Amino acid sequence: MTKGILVTAAVAALLGGAAGAADTASPRPKPPRLQDWCVTKAERTLALSFKATDGATLVGVMLGQRSAKRGVVFAHESSGGFCNWLPYGRRLAQQGYRVLAFDFRGHVSSPPARVRLGRYDLDLIGAVREVRRRGVQRVAVVGGSLGAMTALIAGTSMTPRLDGIVAASPGLSYQGLDAERAVPALRVPVLYLAAKGDFDFAMRAQKLHDRTGSADRRLVVVDGDAHGSELVDGAAGAANRALIGSFVRDRLGG
Repeated sequence: MTKGILVTAAVAALLGGAAGAADTASPRPKPPRLQDWCVTKAERTLALSFKATDGATLVGVMLGQRSAKRGVVFAHESSGGFCNWLPYGRRLAQQGYRVLAFDFRGHVSSPPARVRLGRYDLDLIGAVREVRRRGVQRVAVVGGSLGAMTALIAGTSMTPRLDGIVAASPGLSYQGLDAERAVPALRVPVLYLAAKGDFDFAMRAQKLHDRTGSADRRLVVVDGDAHGSELVDGAAGAANRALIGSFVRDRLGG
């Protein structure tokens, strides 16, 4: 190993917590270029690319310690990218989770797919597989709006089964994806979360909750009009962060 690589590895080890330690493959691949505005200089060294199950290329960042056996994958809203959830992802990484925040195909740093343009469920399955490939044994998905409904759909077919889903402001259908049709087959613990003043998303969450096949499901409707990742933002999101944190901890253990 060259002196330069040793220095890079030492810097990555010092990042700890949210930045975590970078995976040390030999030779170490160059991190993909990120267009996401929210990442720090240190986090850019933790960028990675991986494949959806249909071969589409996806880009994200992996935070937390390499040895972590519990992981959380974040799935973003239709408008935006992984920056929607990364601030909360950093918090969970500091609590000992391995965290993957990524961009769906055709969003921000992930290039458009040549086929299956709307198959975001295949992206999420690929993201969970990437986390498991790196040694994580128990995985939860936290998603907002499009990401929430994508998690509900993908959760019906994933093997091994997900250990939990947090669906914040879930939609019913989008670009051919249909969560309302999928959830009767879902057998994964789900926390549905929505705000009363967020258009009709509380009603949508209620409808999905009622149709979900899992016996372990809960619906929480809060005051305000926050949507998706906004539900965990700032001081106003403290109670929701605690709620999600408790759900994830109970389902993943530790």
